[in-house]
Amino acid sequence: MKLLALLHGPPHTGSDTTIRRIAAHLVGYGHSVDLVPEPAEPTELAQLAEAHGAAALIGTHAWFSGRAFLHADLPYVLVFGGTDLNELSEDAESFAVMTRAVEQAAGLVAFNEDFVRRCLALWPQAAGKLRRIPQGVHTRPSRFSLRGQIGLAPDATLLLLPSGLRPVKDPLFLLSCVRQWHVEDPRIHLVIVGVSYDPDYEEIVRRRCGPGPAARYVGTLPRADLHAAMLESTVVLNTSTSECSPNAVLEAMHLGCRVAVRNIPGNTSVVEHGVTGLVFDDPEDFRRQVQRLLDDEQLGHRLAWRAQRFVRRAHDLRSERVAYADLVDRLDEQAVRPGDARGGRRASSS
Repeated sequence: MKLLALLHGPPHTGSDTTIRRIAAHLVGYGHSVDLVPEPAEPTELAQLAEAHGAAALIGTHAWFSGRAFLHADLPYVLVFGGTDLNELSEDAESFAVMTRAVEQAAGLVAFNEDFVRRCLALWPQAAGKLRRIPQGVHTRPSRFSLRGQIGLAPDATLLLLPSGLRPVKDPLFLLSCVRQWHVEDPRIHLVIVGVSYDPDYEEIVRRRCGPGPAARYVGTLPRADLHAAMLESTVVLNTSTSECSPNAVLEAMHLGCRVAVRNIPGNTSVVEHGVTGLVFDDPEDFRRQVQRLLDDEQLGHRLAWRAQRFVRRAHDLRSERVAYADLVDRLDEQAVRPGDARGGRRASSS
């Protein structure tokens, strides 16, 4: 089958990583997949799909992909992203568009049980076509050294925060706490790594981090270099206010790194407190939890070992590959038949 996969996130972001991984799975099973940027106007997608000879569409996020897919007379699969269910579902206009997109989709994918429940609470009519497919995880660290690049001493405590610079990721959540901690212990360093979405917000982050060594934003790293940085870190963090199934956290766990994450459903769907990582409620709790790692090296080893074992079992790349191949193979069967609300559309396959 010839598919069009929609890109709507900057390179090196979670959504971009996810759709590229899914596309690679499908290509590996003999499908043809063209990755294309989201068109400037959703109505342009039909022309784009026709130009590529696409028989079906696949994309992440019920709003970003869904609003465009509604304008193409083709079956499509929507993979829920995070802000679609957690944030935009509370906006009446966005919710109306996503509802149409969900109802007309040939298939829907949620990464975990929390998102399955959230989806069905919003759209109970979607039950028959919703599938849970946990994210597969693959890591390949380079020989890059973040510590070497920024001049951290071997005994420095590297608190690594892989985070795009946007409010939902809340990259400054721990800043005041870390600054004070650094005053008391100069070995403490917070390093933020990720894509800048907005120059104005980036300027706020850089200004708040300041010129001192306590905290810094170092921009975007290629995935292989980010994985290498994770291996050099004392702990990998997540401070988001909303997540689905955080790629960076899963990748850190896959590498056998210690993780500490903010207490939100998306994070706790992959990190079990005291078992595969540590969960914190606020900056003060964050400091208490990370101090436990600094005081008890064996605790860190146990958490990292369990985290790695969990991810390699529950987020196996091969299982994800098989699940998406099966989903696309069934697209023709799942497409809505003539006489329904879609006006007689059905899938075609090559």
